[in-house]
Amino acid sequence: MKHVLIPTDFSIRSLRVVHGVVERFGGEPLNIVLMHAVEMPGSIMDLMMLSRRSSHYDLITADYKDACEIIKNKYASVIHSLKTEFLVGNGKGLFRNFLLYHNIDVIACAAKDEFRKAGANSYNPAELIRKSKYPVHHIQLTPRKEKYLVSAMSELFEV
Repeated sequence: MKHVLIPTDFSIRSLRVVHGVVERFGGEPLNIVLMHAVEMPGSIMDLMMLSRRSSHYDLITADYKDACEIIKNKYASVIHSLKTEFLVGNGKGLFRNFLLYHNIDVIACAAKDEFRKAGANSYNPAELIRKSKYPVHHIQLTPRKEKYLVSAMSELFEV
């Protein structure tokens, strides 16, 4: 069983990496952690209330949740778990502990970095991933066919 970390910005486009991961590991059972990185709050009051209000959970959209369900159903025989987790903070040690806690074996990212900030405190974890010394698989995403205007959700059905 492989434990794979995939950074996400809560866009449907970022979930396309899952298709490449399933292909790359050829039917091997997978536990996938979709990680979104947010900065540590700056004020003491925000730190004290972090676990209670957890405003970063508001970044998860209904479309993103639906897309995750579609992916779980599509690859039900391969994906044993697909969960979204937040990395709160920006340090090498913190990231290493996050990877160890989730038993991550490999990190998978899109070959072309197209990160978009989902919220004011979001940041691109590319630098942490590069410095982590974990194996990183860069998944080449097929370019979208722009012939017809299609919804972002339909990208999940393309392979």
